[in-house]
Parts: sequence; structure tokens; C-alpha cells
Amino acid sequence: MYPRKYYTRYRRDSFYFFIDLGTCESRNLPYHVYEKHIYYDRDAVDVFEAEDPTSRAYAAFAEGRFYASVLAFNDAIEEDPENGVLYLARAHANFAIKDYRAAYEDLIQGMHYVPEWVDVDMSIVELYGDPEIFMMHYEALEKWVVDYPRDYKAHFVLGYIHYFQQEYALAKDELVYTLAWEEDHKQANELMERILQNEAEQEVTTAEAE
Repeated sequence: MYPRKYYTRYRRDSFYFFIDLGTCESRNLPYHVYEKHIYYDRDAVDVFEAEDPTSRAYAAFAEGRFYASVLAFNDAIEEDPENGVLYLARAHANFAIKDYRAAYEDLIQGMHYVPEWVDVDMSIVELYGDPEIFMMHYEALEKWVVDYPRDYKAHFVLGYIHYFQQEYALAKDELVYTLAWEEDHKQANELMERILQNEAEQEVTTAEAE
């Protein structure tokens, strides 16, 4: 795990998503998303000491108790069913336990409530205290899509993972599966649009440099 200070929630203007990711500005998170879905007017708490479901879910994930994390996120969502960040967080826990259908449904729901999520600056691996555990989960999903190539939902989850690892070419390859199945897939189109914008900006930057 990270040093204990990274696991404190409810810090003023602190973007907490599995760990303290710093300020909203540094992560390109709109402040209204922070106020609506992340911050509550409470004293800062250590997730390992707090008793609320969301803190228990984050603590369980940090400790590698991924099934317990899913159960705690279930309780948190039951209390706050329109909190998009909770669905996005539970998607990561479902990804960890290889329930890719559930991870997909949570990503779709979370991005519905928080469409600005596609612009957040973070990587998936940094949400883990141990990068090797992330690689185990990633490789399991990679194997799944090889074994079940028609599972467009799993392809979408893998595309999401690549997108937030800034591996945009790989993300495009996966999102194409989802868009081939459902051309008007809102969330896949949003991710693809940002990838194409990024590629266009990169081409301009390269041309200017040359």
C-alpha cells in the first residue's frame, strides 16, 4: 500500500478515488463533480478507521480484499444511488474480481452520471498500492478478450483501462469492438472522440516541432 497519509478522505479540495489524488485542478476534475460526487462537508477521515460504506470499500480494495470492496460499494450505492463516482469505483472492484459484465454496467452508469470523467487525468495503475496486482488483473482481462473475442462489454472495459493508462492506440483497438456491435454506443464514442482529438493535437505538435 501507499503511505497511510494517502488514504484520508474528505480533505478540502482533495480528489479522493481509491487514494488521495491531489487537487481537482491537477487532475482536471471539474469542481462541481467534486462537490456533487466526492466531497461531503465532514472532517477528514482515515478510510481504515471510518465506518461508512464508501470508506470501507476503499479500505478493502487497498488491502486486496476485492470481493469485500464490491460488497461495501453495493452498500454505498444503495445509500447514494445517483453518485456516479461510486459506480466508477465499483467498476474497478468488479474488474479486480473478473466480473467484467458488472464492471461494464458500472462504467456505463458512472459515465452517465459523470460524463466529464473522460477528461480526468489519472492512470489506473496508480490506484493500486502494488503495480504487480494491477498487472495480474489486467492480464486476466486481456486473456478473457482473447478467449471470448465476441464479448464487446469486456472489450469496452479493456479499452477504458487502456484509455486511462494513456495507451490510446490500444484503447482504440478495443473500443472498435464495442462500436462494431453498437455504433451509437455513447460512452465508447466519447472515449474514441477524446482519443482522436489527442491524436490530432499530437500531429500538430509534431509538425510544429519539425
